[in-house]
Amino acid sequence: MEARLRSRLLVLLAATWVLASAFTLVSLWRQTGAVLDSALQETAERLLLIPPDAWGSPDTAGVMDRFGDHDELVVYQVFADGRLLWRSQKAPRTPLAPADTAGLVNAGDWRVYALGSGLVGPYVQVGEPLAHRRALVGAQFVGLSVALLVLLGLAALVVNWVLRRSFRDLEPAREQLARLGADDLRPIDAASAPAELQPWVDTVNALLARLERLVDSERAFAADAAHELRTPLAAARAQLQRLQHAARDDERAASVQAVTRQLDRMTRLCTRLLQLARIDAGTALRREAVDLAALARLVVDEQREARHAGRIEIVQRGPAAALGDLDALGIALGNLVGNALQHAGDGAHVTVTVDGSTVSVADDGPGVEPARLPGLLRRFERGSSRRDLFGSGIGLALAERIARDSGGRLELQSPCVGGRGFRATLRLLPAPVSAVSAV
Repeated sequence: MEARLRSRLLVLLAATWVLASAFTLVSLWRQTGAVLDSALQETAERLLLIPPDAWGSPDTAGVMDRFGDHDELVVYQVFADGRLLWRSQKAPRTPLAPADTAGLVNAGDWRVYALGSGLVGPYVQVGEPLAHRRALVGAQFVGLSVALLVLLGLAALVVNWVLRRSFRDLEPAREQLARLGADDLRPIDAASAPAELQPWVDTVNALLARLERLVDSERAFAADAAHELRTPLAAARAQLQRLQHAARDDERAASVQAVTRQLDRMTRLCTRLLQLARIDAGTALRREAVDLAALARLVVDEQREARHAGRIEIVQRGPAAALGDLDALGIALGNLVGNALQHAGDGAHVTVTVDGSTVSVADDGPGVEPARLPGLLRRFERGSSRRDLFGSGIGLALAERIARDSGGRLELQSPCVGGRGFRATLRLLPAPVSAVSAV
């Protein structure tokens, strides 16, 4: 907006100056012509007042040669009975205009005023080069053009200074808009904005209010739907377990197990949706010192089957502490561990490494293509294998959101060693080990 206003103001100023200059040049041409024409006429009249006996004196051109060569802006010729009697130093010997000319005329390159009779008695022609008049107007045009360039330069500096000072009042509102996000949709404080922009700020605030209501409705729906679905899913799973124990043939037991797996998947999805709603509500914005080693042990202990099967281990490299919310970081690490166990394969081994303010989860599974790594951080983005299709596509997106809200980042790497493996690393803000929260 500032650049657009600056360019438009300068174009308007230049156009105004050009129009004014054109009007000035036209007026100058007319006024200058009137003054010079009057001078030509006055000179001709004065020449005719010379006494007749003076016409026999030597040619004036020869007399004027005594003063040396000089510029003449006005030349004259005096004729009598068709003969040239007098002329100025620069005047040609041939008539400036035809002998029957009277008054003001343009004759070739001359502006001529003729007075008297060209056949009988004295006859005078006084002329001025038309190039002289054009040079006068041309000099004025050059002067006006130079003045325009100087004025535009000064005007650009002044307009730029004025606009910057004017738009500086919009900087607080711009900074507030830049800080807005899904977790911060507060209205803009328009106290410092100019009165002309108050309607615009009010419109933006109204839009933010509607957007906040929509986001809150979405979060509430996700949380309520997930919460309400968990109870009937748990009841259905209990009934399926009873059917599995009561099944009398292997085919029926296999069908019950398949349905049970689908119910378990739906339960995990509901749990992820609840976690998603909680993170979207801003849980990860709290900052406190967290013992990452203790948190990793707690998360690994929840994976009982994998822990008893020896598929998961913890490696700690010195004291480990980071800033973040304990529950939120637990959700992030739990999703990374669950993602590794689920997608690496039944025989894959998972290693949780804690080092300072960094915790990584790596597996020795087949991994994924490096080109697909950025897409895995988008919600509901899943892999292409059949095992990946059973995932929710939320786990890595949740972990990335928690890391970002905690002031850190989530890094993905694949393959890791020998063309295989997948590693997800949470790099968080360091914290003093003495200030860690109990897990």
